[in-house]
Amino acid sequence: MREGTKSYLFGCHNFLMHPLLVLVAWIKLNRSFPSFYEFVCIMIHDVGHVGKNYLSDVKEKHKHWELGAMLAQKLFGYKGYLMVAGHTMQSGHKRSKLYLPDKYSWIIAPLWWLRLNDKVENFGDRVLEEWLEKIRENFNKGCPKGNHQLFLELRDGRKK
Repeated sequence: MREGTKSYLFGCHNFLMHPLLVLVAWIKLNRSFPSFYEFVCIMIHDVGHVGKNYLSDVKEKHKHWELGAMLAQKLFGYKGYLMVAGHTMQSGHKRSKLYLPDKYSWIIAPLWWLRLNDKVENFGDRVLEEWLEKIRENFNKGCPKGNHQLFLELRDGRKK
């Protein structure tokens, strides 16, 4: 099973838990519930991880937004496309309202779930705790880097 499929079914991009955390982050950051189209975009934004080796192939990770954006466009037109595409810097589109809640979702995630992700996806020795600290620091700076980029920098720095 490819990394992204495992992640979407059982790991950190799980099709229920991750969108739920993004929804909670959205409400916390925006102080309002998302509209219907925003809610659907939250639910489908990471579907493109399926079939990709997102941890071992950065090029595949950088394209993970495409499937969700195309689905959102079919459902809601260009505004849906931009909402999903803008949840990641790799799309080349302007950050959408989904960008910060997606990043913040990792800060509010329960530790038990993050530890389960570590077991499912085998992040490596103590990477999880250090990664969460880097996410918090990054979020406080306005998220100049994506969470995945932070993870890869930490993981790859340990390999040297």
